[in-house]
Amino acid sequence: MAGCVLLLVAALLGKNCILALPLPWYLGDATFSFVVDPLSRWFLAIIGIIGIPVALFSTGYLHHLRKRISLGFIWSALALLIASMTGVVLAANAIIFLVAWEVMALSSFILVIANHEQRDIRRSAFIYLGATRTGTAFLMAGFIWAYQQTGSWVFSEWSLAGSAALGPALLIFIGLATKAGSWPFHLWLPIAHPAAPAPVSAIMSGVMIKTAIYAMARLFVSGNHLAAPALGPILLILGAISAFWGVIFALLQHDIKRLLAYHSVENIGIIMMGLGTSLLGKLYHIPLLAQLGLASALFHTLNHAIFKSLLFLGAGAVDARTHLRDVERLGGLIHRMPWTAGAFVIGSAAICALPPLNGFASEWILYQGFFSLAQNGGSVSLRLGALLLMGWLALIGVLAIACFVKAVGVVFLGNPRSHAAERAHEVSRSMVAAQVMLASLCIVFGIAAPLMLYPLGEITAQAGSPSLLHSAWTIPVTLLALIMIGTVGALAVWMKGLARTRPARRFITWECGFGNLGPRTQYTASSFAQPISRLFGIIYKYAIEITISGRNRRHFPEAVAVRTMHEALLETKVYAPLLKNIRRMAGIFLMRLQAGSIHQYLIYMAAMLGLLLWVGVAQ
Repeated sequence: MAGCVLLLVAALLGKNCILALPLPWYLGDATFSFVVDPLSRWFLAIIGIIGIPVALFSTGYLHHLRKRISLGFIWSALALLIASMTGVVLAANAIIFLVAWEVMALSSFILVIANHEQRDIRRSAFIYLGATRTGTAFLMAGFIWAYQQTGSWVFSEWSLAGSAALGPALLIFIGLATKAGSWPFHLWLPIAHPAAPAPVSAIMSGVMIKTAIYAMARLFVSGNHLAAPALGPILLILGAISAFWGVIFALLQHDIKRLLAYHSVENIGIIMMGLGTSLLGKLYHIPLLAQLGLASALFHTLNHAIFKSLLFLGAGAVDARTHLRDVERLGGLIHRMPWTAGAFVIGSAAICALPPLNGFASEWILYQGFFSLAQNGGSVSLRLGALLLMGWLALIGVLAIACFVKAVGVVFLGNPRSHAAERAHEVSRSMVAAQVMLASLCIVFGIAAPLMLYPLGEITAQAGSPSLLHSAWTIPVTLLALIMIGTVGALAVWMKGLARTRPARRFITWECGFGNLGPRTQYTASSFAQPISRLFGIIYKYAIEITISGRNRRHFPEAVAVRTMHEALLETKVYAPLLKNIRRMAGIFLMRLQAGSIHQYLIYMAAMLGLLLWVGVAQ
């Protein structure tokens, strides 16, 4: 926790500078150099802001896992993950970046596989490790290509544009999009996050995947390092698809952590839409659009880190007390875990972009960017596209509201659906304090959104023009928040007075003569999401299987079971055959190479050494 506090202080009070170790401190062909500027300090602040409550929550959460995992091992890996993320956002050249990137990947893998005795967790961790290896391969290829064209590993010395930038930019983008969990490279994210302990899921979803967003902003948007005009539409389109894909699959989930993981796919898509909008502004020479797009992406990166970490910690608190993650077996927890329920409701409202919380503030800036494009777009198609994007973002918001109404309603309201939920009680003070801290930040950053435009303006002004963000903020959010708080407070006072004069009378729920109804008669998550799931059912082959049993089941059924089914077509029709073919080819070729003969291995090494020497002489 002390390290995270230092990071936060450095981000807030640090000065812009370049730090380089003197000779002979070299790593390959690059120096140990780090850059501190407004962009890197923004992400340092995110690491510090999330690291503090995650460390506070972990002190209580890991207690119930002490018999299954080594707590010292977890704390060491968590500290290494935070240090490596710091190295990623401070790296001034590609070599240092890749070293920190690899340490980040391995330390997060260790955290995911912490409870390695369970087979499903081992499988999830190795899927995540395979995804990181694939992403790093693309990233290294893009860096080498950029080095071959510029002759330097230093990011600030890269200045490629047009067709020269397109090749390395696309390779780097695929590597970063894989780490970020963007569609169509998101396969690992809903698998790995539910397998990890809740604090690890919070730090991975809230911060780690955002290091890829930092690299995109650094290389593609805030500078002119890799200025490929085609990259703007690619980011915008893939971001729009990712946001929609994530939210519709989140609606289908019953595992609360898997549901939250799919919402990471959604929000990474929203952030990428902001980056793509910024690149379009630079492409069509609309400075306000470029600044609004980048500001919305960076602000939403911060906000998503806050409310997604809060939601994962809330899910972890529920799991710690009930040992359940299936929403269909929970219920009634608002009476047993009121602090956790209240914080989860605030996080749910924030992720749904409801005012005056922080999720609304950052998405409103993105809406303003679309307004600017609709007004200043040079062609009818651009203006029409901006209007369609506004509708698309609104649709995503509506689906997110539906998803979290389901999650909050089924998990926290109603009657308990299991004995574990009935016996639940509030978590420890440190775990509650961490959640309250993040919930308060959701409110603070929403109300203080106009003030956040100052540090954002310092970053966006690097594009070559002064900050124009303040002229674009049109909502008196502080005044509206005060009016809302005053209205809610007045209603609470009025209802309290009314309860004294007219006390509520309690009756059994309407029950058609059956007596007091049990939890089985309540709405389920599947039934709540069914109408929307049917609406988009063609995308994932949505189907319902109803089983009626009993001797005279037509007229007097003894039991009725309903099971919903869906198929992730991207995974089953694309990735599964691809991985099957890769395994088959590996069995054909790699097994022949791995003959077990030391003489054969020496021949391979000599041949590779000769090839490298020949390439070096040829250059």
